[in-house]
Amino acid sequence: MSISEARESAAPPAGRRAARTTSSGVRPEIQALRAIAVLAVVLFHLWPGAVPGGYVGVDVFFVISGFLITGHLARELARTGRLDLPQFWARRARRLLPASLLVMLVTASVTYVAVPAAYWGQFFREITASVLYVENWLLASDAVDYLGAENLASPAQHYWSLSVEEQFYLVWPLLLAACIRAGRLSRRVSPLQALRGLLALLLVTSFAYSLWMTWTQPAAAYFVTPARVWQFAAGGLLALVVPEPPGGLHRLRGVVQWAGWAAIGSAVMLLGPTTPFPGYAALLPVLGALAVVWSGSPATALAPTALVDARPVQRLGDVSYSLYLWHWPPIVIIPLVVGQDLDHVTKVLILAGTLVAAFATKRWVEDPVRLRGPLVRSRPRVTLAATLAAMALVALVSGSGQVVANQRTAASVEAAGNLVERGTPCLGADAVLGDDHPCENPELEGVLLPDLAALAEDTGGAYACYDQEPGAELTSCTYGVTTDPAVTVALVGDSHAAMLVPGLLPHLDGLGWRLDTYVGRGCVWAEPSGPDDQCAPRLDAMQERLEHGERYDLVLVTTRRSIDRPQGSADPRAEAFAQAWRPVVDRGTRVVALADNPLVTEDALQCVARAGAPGAAGCELGVDEALGTNDPLPRAVELVGDGAHLVDLTDAYCQDGTCPMVVGNVVVYRDVHHITATFSKTLVPFFLEDVARWLAADTAGAVP
Repeated sequence: MSISEARESAAPPAGRRAARTTSSGVRPEIQALRAIAVLAVVLFHLWPGAVPGGYVGVDVFFVISGFLITGHLARELARTGRLDLPQFWARRARRLLPASLLVMLVTASVTYVAVPAAYWGQFFREITASVLYVENWLLASDAVDYLGAENLASPAQHYWSLSVEEQFYLVWPLLLAACIRAGRLSRRVSPLQALRGLLALLLVTSFAYSLWMTWTQPAAAYFVTPARVWQFAAGGLLALVVPEPPGGLHRLRGVVQWAGWAAIGSAVMLLGPTTPFPGYAALLPVLGALAVVWSGSPATALAPTALVDARPVQRLGDVSYSLYLWHWPPIVIIPLVVGQDLDHVTKVLILAGTLVAAFATKRWVEDPVRLRGPLVRSRPRVTLAATLAAMALVALVSGSGQVVANQRTAASVEAAGNLVERGTPCLGADAVLGDDHPCENPELEGVLLPDLAALAEDTGGAYACYDQEPGAELTSCTYGVTTDPAVTVALVGDSHAAMLVPGLLPHLDGLGWRLDTYVGRGCVWAEPSGPDDQCAPRLDAMQERLEHGERYDLVLVTTRRSIDRPQGSADPRAEAFAQAWRPVVDRGTRVVALADNPLVTEDALQCVARAGAPGAAGCELGVDEALGTNDPLPRAVELVGDGAHLVDLTDAYCQDGTCPMVVGNVVVYRDVHHITATFSKTLVPFFLEDVARWLAADTAGAVP
């Protein structure tokens, strides 16, 4: 969502100029585009229901940047015969980094002081990525990472677009310089023709890649740079083909400009969060922005000149960059601090406050450094050295926060491990499933595990052997007794099954078990839904192994409850599970299904994060909400009958009509549907006891 571009565009002689410019050399219609684009983004973040497609403001900024930067470099080439890349990068650094780094420095400081420690790890990681301008790649990675997809939006998330822009500013001039050199070496094409050819090639290939990514990996497609290059290329191609609006055609240009504004407005109001994007849908704001830039400022009553030239619009365009930088952090941080969603009054105050911050930053930070500071008169290498030093300083601040979070995580892991290994009474599930009721242990007074700074990372190695991609080949890992095991066990399922691993590992040697894991993202042990199911190849390979490979004594399975089916409703997944299990049971393997844990809410997680050890015990959900969706496993066990067994440990999660977020001084959930490894370690002993009782009672199906 870049609002950054070159303002210092050299213009052709006045007599040839068809586009009006202000005294600072800025074209009014481009300033208006900036104003409308940033307003769309800010309003979308504050009132998404009112402007559901406001995120397209980012696309408008990408077009503006491509147009202005390419035009600026082309004019420099025409004027001097060369490109001064160090000077270009120094100007960009003076223009963009002072405000950007200031906002991140303030955000990192506020995060450390005011944000609950549960979010430090993620927030400081993203702040550091934003300072280094790789936030878009981090978000793309998290978008396709099942374990990162549940992350809360961070106060640095909006820097993804600035990262795309900075990557553009770094690579674009290098490509242009290489293209110019190639053009000069060729006798068939001029440097300008070579530039146009390069931009056309980038536009076509990047747009095709954007379509493919939007179709195959829609979450990541939004952030990755190659899927956005075509938007810069579109603006750049316009700058090379039509650098200035035509001198005549005023009526046509007036109509085209209205059409451009209408296209942008339609995108803002008609697109939405569920629209596949960027893809084809991004053409609407991109073409709209191109139309407005091409039309310039036509001298006709048909053009919206009065609206474009309005002082509030132009002033908003002036501060669009700083406004974008400041508006997002309070939207994320304030609800975490006060413990409730933003109301309309607070949203208005955020809007007003960020406007004030934007104007102040423009006046006292951006302009002094860009126009009057000592770096203006310095050599480019001095500016770049100062830039790197400033980036290192802010990265050091955010990195220090990450170090603190990591230290607390390490201490939490050690403390939890010691308490679990000693079999501490009343810890975790033992507080409600153990023999003592009520369960009291003075040793646990004031204790809350895991440490909130370690909460999101409390996986205990559950995903050390885990297939992230649904279409990946089947992989497995072996734990426990590998030579002459008493019992061979397979653990099958998705990320919920993987969360049993930390609890099972300490018991394997004592039980004489060999445990083979077949766990992966989103793929559960059930009949594939069809040939288009991405899980089908892996599930087919796993089914083949379970049916015709080594016969396991036990197969343990669990999966996430259905998020779209109310409790008690018919669930076709139950029959799909049963169909997959029957052939395995028929060869003598016993199937043990663990009923899934409740699903909680982000509000409940935030309650724990804010309350900390003293008050987290009061954070809870009602049973109807936490267990309101259907778990297909109980019905699947019924359908299979003999040879299948259900272990239902719901009482460990919910008691007396409520489902607390903390049980026995242990935080149960690390996100809205995964339990912590610490709680898993206290829960699994009761799971194993249930399995042992079933096997002992079922003499006909006892494990050999």
